[in-house]
Amino acid sequence: MTGEAFALLAAIAYGFAGASIAKGREVSQGDNGLFLSVVFTAILSGSLCMMTEAGWPGNPARMTDAIAFFAVAGLLSTALGRATMFYATERIGAVRAGLLRRLAPVFAAPAAFLLLGQAPDAQVWIGGFLLLAGVFVYFGKHPVDAAPLPRHGVSLGLCSAVLYALAYTVRSGGLDILPYPSFGAFVGAVAACLWFVIGAVLRLGVTTGIRGLVGRVGVWHLATAVALSMGQVLQIFALNTASVAVVAALGSLDVFFTAIFSLGFRNREHVFWKRLCLAIPLAIAGTAVLLF
Repeated sequence: MTGEAFALLAAIAYGFAGASIAKGREVSQGDNGLFLSVVFTAILSGSLCMMTEAGWPGNPARMTDAIAFFAVAGLLSTALGRATMFYATERIGAVRAGLLRRLAPVFAAPAAFLLLGQAPDAQVWIGGFLLLAGVFVYFGKHPVDAAPLPRHGVSLGLCSAVLYALAYTVRSGGLDILPYPSFGAFVGAVAACLWFVIGAVLRLGVTTGIRGLVGRVGVWHLATAVALSMGQVLQIFALNTASVAVVAALGSLDVFFTAIFSLGFRNREHVFWKRLCLAIPLAIAGTAVLLF
């Protein structure tokens, strides 16, 4: 199977996850399956690491530094970024949250400048403008009968994009030291698992905290966990044979698949299809310009 096919399957998986998060909210239990999704990510990325990255280099330089980079990236994305993405999806819907997540490359530019000293060029400005245009097309003034848009949910969506942008920058630093993406994803997922477990124990105590994380799992929570984990693994496979630009551009289609799955699941979110069909090409074009 080609990298492009893997990238398309990853977009479908992420689209399903977005819709299932919103559906799970209707029968929400605890954290709506957030912790379970992180556990599945750790299991799948760890398995992928053992299958594809078994040949470790002898005495890799600055191994501890690489693990630290991967752990911090995991806290930023798999823990905090995913949590804010879950909460944003619950409040403003899967499609809007997915479009806001597309802004991560836009926020990655100032993050790279501040952390790595990489100044944005004209390509970054053009790509960022197209991405922003796509978001504004969909988030523009809606008909008077549309449900009001919670500002708190929009803030959470923007926060998620910023956290993912920071994670991309930090993870790239780790991959420069140790180019093992599956291992990096595994370290980040384990760090995120520890974050949630320690936080739950400190807030609620050992027994109540652990029970709250693992004792309230329904069908939609399980479906979300599997879909998010499969999406991440499929993207890793895609990057083995396809360019980053192609994978990222095809990944922008996840919003379209989210809308389709939301319709099939009969979610309460109203999808503005005409605006979405204008917003998605802009998002794909902006992502492609940023990475080509």
